[in-house]
Amino acid sequence: MPLDLRKIQVVAGAEFSSSVRTKSFLISLLALPLIMGGSVLLQLFVGSQVDAKPRRFVVVDDAQAFAPTIAKAVESYNAQIDAAGGKIAQPRFVLEPTPALEAGGDAARALALSDRVRRGELDAYVEIVPGDGPEGSPTIQYHSNNPNDDLLRRWVTETVNAEVRARRFRVAGIDQALAERLSRPVAAENLQLADRNDAGVARKVDPVRTMAVPAILLFTVFLVVMTSGPQLLNSVIEEKMSRISEVLLGSVSPFDLMMGKLLGNAGVAMLLASLYLGAGYGVAAYHGYADVISPGLLAALVGFLFVAVLLYGSLYMAVGAACNDLKDAQSLMWPVMVLSMLPVFTWTAVLKNPASALSVGMSLFPPATPFLMLMRMAMQPSPPAWQVVLSVVLATATALACVWAGGRIFRTGLLMQGKTPSLAELAKWALKG
Repeated sequence: MPLDLRKIQVVAGAEFSSSVRTKSFLISLLALPLIMGGSVLLQLFVGSQVDAKPRRFVVVDDAQAFAPTIAKAVESYNAQIDAAGGKIAQPRFVLEPTPALEAGGDAARALALSDRVRRGELDAYVEIVPGDGPEGSPTIQYHSNNPNDDLLRRWVTETVNAEVRARRFRVAGIDQALAERLSRPVAAENLQLADRNDAGVARKVDPVRTMAVPAILLFTVFLVVMTSGPQLLNSVIEEKMSRISEVLLGSVSPFDLMMGKLLGNAGVAMLLASLYLGAGYGVAAYHGYADVISPGLLAALVGFLFVAVLLYGSLYMAVGAACNDLKDAQSLMWPVMVLSMLPVFTWTAVLKNPASALSVGMSLFPPATPFLMLMRMAMQPSPPAWQVVLSVVLATATALACVWAGGRIFRTGLLMQGKTPSLAELAKWALKG
């Protein structure tokens, strides 16, 4: 049956109008900035929080090769903390006396100290086995019940290493102050490649352009798709449960109804993205990043977002048409959810190395293309033109195939009641109609 563009336009307009007038649209409109802003604030808050509880530990150094040095370093460290008057958010260190060897030897002492750590009386205990000779390397054995809290471990390691270096300098007859001055590290500037437009001058790497913008583009598309897709599923199920779909099918074909809903939903997605990007552009321009998104990248964003809405929207609508309620839909949604989550699982790897085989392969995988290829286009090095063209062709073809297959499932399942079909039955509907 040929498409009736007039009916599709009417359905799309009704879908768009009904969506933007609902409370859920206002909630979804606020969801992205609240989620992103809240996550940033939460990370800043969590990052600024330091467990100021004193770290209590014991040093087991029977040879007394490094225990006195560590004791002096603890006094110096705590003096700096006290002198700062609370401005340094670091815990104090408390070095407790080393228990003497008793019956049972080293094993019994280690067991007793371990029990104290388990009871919370100590945070850790450190065993130091000196090396051979004054230039030997000691062995540091750090025992703790919380291996992820490495503040004390790193401090002990740095303190012992500093003392080992000082002893080696003395043995070699080298002045330590001179050695430290000569071994002062050199900082490396992170620069972009030289640009002819800038007279061969290379600019500094800007984390906002290299990391923040690609991530924001990816998650903008992701959250818009994840907002619009389930909304379509709920709409189809509600109309099916209330028998409204049966009335609609008396005036419009199933495929025209599906296309109208898809295009109306795409309009809602574009409106959401426009509002988000408009607000983001205002903030970027205020901070001097008005040119952060080029016209070409903006066009790619619009195109990939439209393709993603068609691809995932048709899948969600197909699932909704095949189910009788939301509970049934949950068992069929997981393949769609897995596909939509793939970019979230891999985006950090793509951000670190956009030209790797994984990054190229995932950005050419059609369900992930609208997210990851857009992200790569916002990064350096940008993908070759052939990869961009190929990704557009593959993603568009896949979206059209999903619309076609989803339309066949939509037509079959919309009027069907009773048992929820399996994934195999859905595939059969898609292939045979």
